[in-house]
Amino acid sequence: MLKIRIAGTESELRQIAHKAGSTRIKRFKRDNGKTTFAIDVQISVKDFLGNLDLSASEGSDCNPQEIQAELEQLLDDISDK
Repeated sequence: MLKIRIAGTESELRQIAHKAGSTRIKRFKRDNGKTTFAIDVQISVKDFLGNLDLSASEGSDCNPQEIQAELEQLLDDISDK
């Protein structure tokens, strides 16, 4: 599983959270006094790659299965440590 943090305005995140099924919007206070909002979303590697349009990458010879295998291996390596 991948964990992705999405930052944006509170109203944007409310719309995303509604569609993603997550309602937990985190609030971060920055050193400059501004507030940043974010949500964390978990998605499988397969679903994440399925949502990417790898053919739109300029001059790329991307193989989605190869990328998926590399990401899954990386996640296995991280979880083993």
